[in-house]
Amino acid sequence: MKTPANIDVMIPTFNEEKNLPSALDSVCSWAKNVFVLDSGSNDDTRNIAEAGGARFVHQDWLGHARQKNWGLDNLPFESDWILILDADEAVQPELRDALLAIASHATNDVEQNGFYVNRYFIFLGKRIRHCGYYPSWNLRFFKRGKARYEEREVHEHMVVNGPIGYLAGHLEHYDRRGLEAYIAKHNRYSTLEAAEVFRQQQTAGRDQLEARFLGCPVERRRWIKQYLYPKLPAKWLFRFCFMYFARLGFLDGLAGLRFSLFLSTYELFISLKLVELKMDAREGKGIKQEEVE
Repeated sequence: MKTPANIDVMIPTFNEEKNLPSALDSVCSWAKNVFVLDSGSNDDTRNIAEAGGARFVHQDWLGHARQKNWGLDNLPFESDWILILDADEAVQPELRDALLAIASHATNDVEQNGFYVNRYFIFLGKRIRHCGYYPSWNLRFFKRGKARYEEREVHEHMVVNGPIGYLAGHLEHYDRRGLEAYIAKHNRYSTLEAAEVFRQQQTAGRDQLEARFLGCPVERRRWIKQYLYPKLPAKWLFRFCFMYFARLGFLDGLAGLRFSLFLSTYELFISLKLVELKMDAREGKGIKQEEVE
């Protein structure tokens, strides 16, 4: 493209030398600015970012939501539209065309202030088409100054001020660092998720994002996680049955079975770590016992 689109891209990173080239290749040829917001990588992330045409910015890790909000507040964005892209994601051609079409209009002529983007997962080299992981809508594209992430330790969602739409096309999520890194990430996420569940049990109704059964897909998932899911016994077993049978994971073949087992294990880790948090609270290591029960 001779003229860059009216779009800036932010990519948070930490040791993403294996994933970053694909992410950069999918946006650097058409975005006006691409910012790699790094939290202290000790691999080749910086060299790859700069060689790929991105602007590398360091910020010590603040937490998933706070790190991204820091970027939204402090990076020198120039475009009217911002796309948030994870380092292990890549914009596919149909989505690229949809983004460019939106950005080609005068900003005030676009009714929506933000857009959901669909994403599919690659697990052990296979695309997951079921398991409750597709379609996977994420709010990633928005007018500058019209959206921020809710203050949540993990699985944070974006809150947009104004109307929201949906775009055609896909992000591809493919972590090229291998299964060991993927397992380590989910072990870390399970710790954060257990802490977040524990916090929500003490502060129900105070989140920025509403939990509504009849709301948008993200609000509906939040409602299930907040009001229904905590009451289920053997959540890991329910997670497997839900993904593999109810959400047709068996149609993804062996990849669907493996993926369902993997996520059910992740659910088991969350449950066990939540038990540990409550035990610590009862023993005076955390909040008071009466606040837990």
